[in-house]
Amino acid sequence: MKCTKCHHGELSRTRRVGLLEDNLLPLFGYFPWLCSTCKQRVLLKNRGERRRVSRDEDSDPTPFTGPHENSLHQVQ
Repeated sequence: MKCTKCHHGELSRTRRVGLLEDNLLPLFGYFPWLCSTCKQRVLLKNRGERRRVSRDEDSDPTPFTGPHENSLHQVQ
């Protein structure tokens, strides 16, 4: 997505700042964006690409099974 002000830079989502952006603008569907070239903040209705992580990708393939028999901290 290109910048609406300079038409050169790429836009990236930025965090909401202030009372207006935190509470009022989400009701109308506006999201804050930052231009990589001119560093201008713009508010657009476009949310951007949603990033989804499936549970299979997020989980660790080797789960922790507990202390092993040869552990130095094992009490006998």
